[in-house]
Amino acid sequence: MPLDAHPSELHNNAPIITGPGEKLVKITLALTDLIKRETSFLKAHRNKDAQALHGEKSRLMAEYRDTLNNLQVNEHLLGSKDSRERKYIKSITEPFREALREHARIVLRMKAVTEGLIKSVGEEVSKRNPSVTGYNKTAAFAVPQNQRPTSLSLNQVI
Repeated sequence: MPLDAHPSELHNNAPIITGPGEKLVKITLALTDLIKRETSFLKAHRNKDAQALHGEKSRLMAEYRDTLNNLQVNEHLLGSKDSRERKYIKSITEPFREALREHARIVLRMKAVTEGLIKSVGEEVSKRNPSVTGYNKTAAFAVPQNQRPTSLSLNQVI
């Protein structure tokens, strides 16, 4: 969705919204689209493609937060509590929230799988290495001489 298009051009029933309200609508629609694309990349295991969207997503999220804060301080800009403008913004916010929920489900599923893999590998490595057999002559744990350290880490942002 182009950010320079007016919301009323994008949806037939959209009221004419200007100023920060218009900006919020545009950013919300752009973020919804971007998050859906990122979610589809993650589902397809195309992590590099998803990672390429991080810069744009961060920029849009910062803009969204600033615009939302501006509107919360100046809420009179959207008219009365039951104005057509507010109802329209709420109607485009629901698909955005649903996209965020779906994205969170995918990320949490991937995180659980990754943590399970790390745990399984760690358990397998510790099975192969003998454990402490007792104490040595200085009352310290007796560790077999040929034991190698076992550590595993994963550091990738999704």
